[in-house]
Amino acid sequence: MKSKISKERIEKNQSYMKLFTSICVIVLYFIWPYFVNSILSLLGIKEPLSVYLTLAADFILMIVIISIYFDGLRNDFKNLRNDFKKLILKGGKIFLVGFLLYTLVSSIFVILAPNAVNDNANSLLNVFDKSPVFLFIITMFYYPIIEELVFKKTFKDVLTNKWFFIITTAIINASFEVVLSYQNIYNLVNIIPTAVFYGMLSYIYYETDNIFVSMGYRMIYNLIPFLLALLNVAIIIF
Repeated sequence: MKSKISKERIEKNQSYMKLFTSICVIVLYFIWPYFVNSILSLLGIKEPLSVYLTLAADFILMIVIISIYFDGLRNDFKNLRNDFKKLILKGGKIFLVGFLLYTLVSSIFVILAPNAVNDNANSLLNVFDKSPVFLFIITMFYYPIIEELVFKKTFKDVLTNKWFFIITTAIINASFEVVLSYQNIYNLVNIIPTAVFYGMLSYIYYETDNIFVSMGYRMIYNLIPFLLALLNVAIIIF
């Protein structure tokens, strides 16, 4: 009887610790940019140096969050290595269906709300004009890793219900992205198709139980704006 109570107490403490860790990671992710910008402004550092220092600070944050989840990430890496083909194929099926659904929903909203431009994508293309290397690094490494950890890993550790996890993470991640690039009221419409995309990644993570699979497919998807920007430059040159 005592061992059963002790076991339940340990599990309860572990749940509280996971919740506390998740809250700390989310808070750190949101306040970090303001902290970095405040330091750069205080020191009077301007572009282009401020851009590269911000990128360095972002990767410091990513390393900190990786270290927090190091044990879980190490286990996921081992599982990925042992069941690579199975996990990739399973995630790939979800990715293809989700991508088609995302494309369909996005097309419908483009027709219904043509003023709802994806300013986040446009901002990335503008970054490419200044530094293609910078764009490649943030789209292929930083965002897929940091956002999958912050918007997926943190919530999966505390949300046990499958669809509640998928819907919650999809809406929060989409809202963050759209609101961050807010230009006008029409942009808010983008939350719906963007939520479909992030919901697909959440579904991949839940079904494979491996964060590296959802990271990998997000990296594949993020090749699109980089290749489009590269194509745009090539057309201008030639």
